[in-house]
This record gives sequence, structure tokens and C-alpha cells, in this order.
Amino acid sequence: MNWRNNHTWLAGIVIIVVAGCSRAPDQMAENSSPVQEIELPEEFSTPHQLPNAAPMTGPASQSVEPLVAEVEPSPITGTSPTPAMPPVGQAAPPARRPRASGSSASIWSQNATKSAVQESYSRSRGPYSPTPSKSSKAPSWKFSDKGASGSSFSGNSTPASGMVEMSSEEAMSFDQGTADENTADESIADEKAAASTAVENLALEQIDLDQPDAPLTSDSLPADSGAEDSESPFQSVDVLYATDRKQDTHPLSAYQLTGQRQLVSLLGMGVAATAVLAMLAWLLRRTTTAKLSGGLTLAFSIAAACVFFSGAATIEKHGVTYTGDRGTLVRGVCRVTVPKTHTPGTVERPSLLKFEVSEDQSKHIVLTSVEELAGDAFSQRLHAEIQSASQPDLLVFIHGYNVGFESAVLRTAQIAVDLPFQGVPICYSWPSQGTLMGYPVDENNAAWTVGHLKEFLNELVDTSGAKSIHVVAHSMGNRAMTAAMQQMALTRQDAEPIFDRVVLAAPDVDADLFRKDLAGALTQVAEQVTLYASSDDQALVASKAVHGYPRAGETGEFLVVVPGVDTIDVSGIDLSLLGHSYYGDSEAILRDLYEMLLSRLPAYKRSSLVSRDYQSQVYWQLAHGGAIAAGVSR
Repeated sequence: MNWRNNHTWLAGIVIIVVAGCSRAPDQMAENSSPVQEIELPEEFSTPHQLPNAAPMTGPASQSVEPLVAEVEPSPITGTSPTPAMPPVGQAAPPARRPRASGSSASIWSQNATKSAVQESYSRSRGPYSPTPSKSSKAPSWKFSDKGASGSSFSGNSTPASGMVEMSSEEAMSFDQGTADENTADESIADEKAAASTAVENLALEQIDLDQPDAPLTSDSLPADSGAEDSESPFQSVDVLYATDRKQDTHPLSAYQLTGQRQLVSLLGMGVAATAVLAMLAWLLRRTTTAKLSGGLTLAFSIAAACVFFSGAATIEKHGVTYTGDRGTLVRGVCRVTVPKTHTPGTVERPSLLKFEVSEDQSKHIVLTSVEELAGDAFSQRLHAEIQSASQPDLLVFIHGYNVGFESAVLRTAQIAVDLPFQGVPICYSWPSQGTLMGYPVDENNAAWTVGHLKEFLNELVDTSGAKSIHVVAHSMGNRAMTAAMQQMALTRQDAEPIFDRVVLAAPDVDADLFRKDLAGALTQVAEQVTLYASSDDQALVASKAVHGYPRAGETGEFLVVVPGVDTIDVSGIDLSLLGHSYYGDSEAILRDLYEMLLSRLPAYKRSSLVSRDYQSQVYWQLAHGGAIAAGVSR
């Protein structure tokens, strides 16, 4: 054999050397310090056998003497003491929950208990709890199978060999000493069984929304959702409403456009513009431009017709609808369907970019019914909804400028689903025109609706019976909300706060007026007041240009920080064109709303907020995507 060309001998020497080096001295570590012995759980140190296997303590023919030959009744209780220990290798079942014998059942039970406790811990943090890293240690609670006496076994059995036999006097003394321990063992076993059942129930009720990109399931919808078929692609949500809009002469079922009225209007404007352009080009004898404009006019006309006729009778709808004109204060209930593929932070609607011209309940959030109720009927319905809800709380949403009735109801349903809010969602809709050019009219109507909003809020406070009432207002809706609460504060002097959480999202309110007159009234009627502001809100920049003064929803040099109000800077959170709808579109905002409204945490305890100093006061900045400077104190 050629040893120089055959390297097998070299590989063998390497293996022998590595194996020899890997056997370090028993009491030495890398730093020449004694190695600490690791105490393993008892189930790893105790030998286990299959149920039919012969014991490993001796030959099968060898008999084992019992621990106590004859057991006399206890002189204290008059009953026999606890039977002797079972043979090694046979695991006795627990007192309450029978399990399979052997070590595998014990290990599976502990792993299942640990998993259930971790899931219940995650549930306490809600669907927006951050996913723990692999290096972090989760709570490792477990319930020991040992009794108060320290024994791991119970039942009729024979002890292992090598145990010392007791005399009769020692047995009587042992029986007397263990009588009380048996009672304690039974009590501890009952407590363990009850605790295990509670942990498993929490695990079964776990709502898995930890992953933001995961599709929404029916389990995450509010408790008042309608009972739909499990195979249905959508789930229904009931939204109560109050509005002082004028009722439309056409019912909801008469609209053939299924939510595409704005799209048809846009296409109609395209038809008109291209027709005018074609006529001008024809008069100027620009034949090519005239033909091109005429072709565009024909294309817009065909598209408008397709949208109109394809949307006819695709979804069954019934009830009333409302316009942007002023009316009387009425109340009712809406039914909204939410697809099970719903993405949190999105109000899914038909889009031409996706070649969608009509509503589809499996893809879009759809308003299917609007039922107007009289005063007594509404109160009865409200009480029924509160009693059937998982939490007896109310969430009142007040929309802003350029929002129609249908859009306001859909946004309320989306926020309730995305939190998820387990109480009763309510939408208050004032007569906004629902158009970009309707800003002056919306300003007048926002001031006009204050009396009606005050009446409705007082009604909820005095007669609803809800445990807590939360109010969330957006944009120009904050003008009506702050004015109504200011009047309510004047009539409720020295009274306890009547609202739990009040949220001002991107408030289109004069900043100086808010500091001077409105903030104090809000802190008087609410337990906690939160103001979300952003420097990227172009809608408020335009409002400041129109009114000449900063708005309360702006940040930077115009930041509003007043005592009793938690101001949160959310700049950079909304990358849309206007940056004005972050309150319902951003998952980070929804997470913070969840911790504030449902977990009821103050600002300094919420996970996504960091503190900032501003003129000897403190405001908060929302952490999103890690874009927070280091070294900021919490």
C-alpha cells in the first residue's frame, strides 16, 4: 500500500485525536473552573419503562417485599393511609386528568401546558403584541405532579427493591403524620386541575392577529357580528348610527351603482371634457386632435355605461340613505359585511386599478342595510347590543370633512374590526357634502350639528347603561365634538368624568382656541384625552392657509402641548398624498389605539411611544419602523 497516496490513515489519526480531545476532565471547563452540575427535572432522572416491561431493578423472578406488610387504620381518622408507591417504571395517573403511562405523556403534557400559558400571555397583550425573539425567555410556568409530601406517585402498587421495611409502630406514626398531608394533596390537586382547565380555555380562545400581514378571520371580528355560514367569504357587523342628515328620496335598494356613484361622476366629467376638446379641435380644423378626443369621449361613455349596468342588482340591499343636506336628528342601525380576506387598516372598495367596477362582498367592505329606528326602538336595540357584547363599552366615531354617510359607516366598521373592539360601535354622521369643493359648507354644518351631537352624547351617557364610552373624532369632526363637550362640561360642574377615552385625530381646530378654551373642558369630562398630530398632514396645511392660523393637528413649531392632554407626534407614519387619514390606515396607530382603548394603558406604559421634552412639558412620539433616535428616555 502506498501510504503517501492513501490518506485514509491520516483521517483515522485525526478522528482519534479529536475524540480524545473532546473528553475533557469531568471537573474542568474552558477557563479551568469547576463545572457546576445541572439539576435535571425528576422525570429525566427517574428511569421509565413501558407498561408491560419487566422492572430494571432485578430479575423477574426476584420478589420485592412490600414497604408495610400490614397497614392498620389510623387512630386519628379511622381510615387507611395512602397506599404504597408503585414500582419504578410505571407512572401512576394524576388525580383528576388520566393520561397515558410512560415518560412521553408527561413530557407532552408539560409542553402543552407551557404552550397554552405562552398563548394566554400573548393574548393579554392583544393582537398587536410584538413577536418575542428567540433569545427572549417566555414565561415558563408549570404545575408539578408532586403532592405536598414530595412523592411523585400514588395508587396501589409495589415499591422498588432496596427499600427499608417499617415496623408497626413506625407505620402508625407515619400514618398519623401523613393524614393531614393527604388532605393537602387533594386540595392542591383540585387547584391544579382548575388552573390547567383555565389555561386551556384561554388557549382555545386565543385570537391570532400577531402577524400584521395575516388575513383577517371571522374569529377576530367583534362579538356582535352577524352569524354567517362558516363557508361564507364575509362576515357581518352591526353599526349603530345617529345622523342629522336629510333622508334621501331614493331608498338604498334603488341605487343601481352599488357604491360607484363617484366613479360614474368622474367618468361623466371625462366625457364632457373630451367632448368639449373634440369640438374645439374640430373648429380649429385640427383633425387628428378632434378624432383622438372623440375616441376618448366614446371610451369614457362606454366605461360609464359598463360601470352603471354591471353594478345593477349585484348585491341585495335595503333600507334608507342620506344626503349632504341638513335634516333632523334620527337614529338607526346598519349592517356592514367585511370580507374574511380583509387587510387591517384598509377599507376595501372597488378600484379601476384592479379592474373592479362593482362591489364584491368577498373582496370589499359593503353597506347592505340601513334601518332607521324610532327613539324607543333605538334604545332597546342599544341595550340589547350592549348586553350581548363581550365588553359593555361604546365606541363613538365622528367623521371629518369630505365624507358621505356610507363612507362614515364603513370606516366605523373597519376600525371596530381592526382593533378589534368587542363592544358596540356607533357612527355619528353630520351633513358633510362628501366633495372636495364642499369645504365652506362643511364648516357651517360642523358648527350647526353641535346641538344634535350634544343631545346624542348626553343620551348615551344617561340612558345607555354602558360601562364606558370612548369617543374618536377626525379632522373637522373635532370642531363639533370639542364644542359639544365644552357645553356638556358647563352643565356638569364638579361631576365625575362621563367619558373614558377621548381621541382627537388630526384635529382641524384652531390651535390657540384649543389651548385656551377647549382642552380644559375635555379634561373635565374625560378620563384621558389623546391628540394625534403630524407635520405631514397636507390637509391641515391647506386649512391653515385658508384660516390664517395653525391647526391643533400640526406639529413642529406649532405643536400643541397642554396639561392633561397626551399629544402624540405621528409624523412620517402616513405616506399618502395628503397624509390625513392615518388614524384608520396605519397599523401603528391602530396598535396604539388598541393599547389605549382596550388595554387602558396610559401613554408612559404604551410600548410604541417615547417621551420628548417641549417647553418644560412632555409630549410623545410614535415609534414606527425603528425610526426613533437613540437615547430617548421612556
